Amino acid sequence: MTPLKSSPHLLSFCFKLVLVLLLAYLLLSGFYMWMIGGTAIYVSSAVLLIMTAYIFKLGKYQKLCAVLNLLISATTLYFSTAHLFFSPVQFFIFLPALFFVLLAFARLEKVRALSKFLILLSLLIWCSIHFTQLKQLQAYYQTQHTGESWQQFGAL
Repeated sequence: MTPLKSSPHLLSFCFKLVLVLLLAYLLLSGFYMWMIGGTAIYVSSAVLLIMTAYIFKLGKYQKLCAVLNLLISATTLYFSTAHLFFSPVQFFIFLPALFFVLLAFARLEKVRALSKFLILLSLLIWCSIHFTQLKQLQAYYQTQHTGESWQQFGAL
């Protein structure tokens, strides 16, 4: 039996597929959390990351877009602390932007592969944190005892 060899095209396709699925989840759940009373930082960060990923697909202005994404993410984190919406776990929103900058400026293939892995890992961590905060928001609304479901109470 011959060993299964992974082709670079298959790995690239899998990376893009997982990236698109994670970003779509973050965008949709970010809108949902914003609608039921959460902060909009998740939506804005997901939109920035989607734009950056699309720019990387196009292949032009990667460095400029990655640096702008990093600056906008840092500014978003700064202003979210000023308005008392910051929790220390929101720092993980900043990490994918940082790894996109690493990917944009990396010349060696090993560094590029490592930065792609770190992007996916940081997005997975971000998804888990976002899911946990959504469950905490759900638990908060369940303590209100209004007779409504937590989705109705949060959306109204």
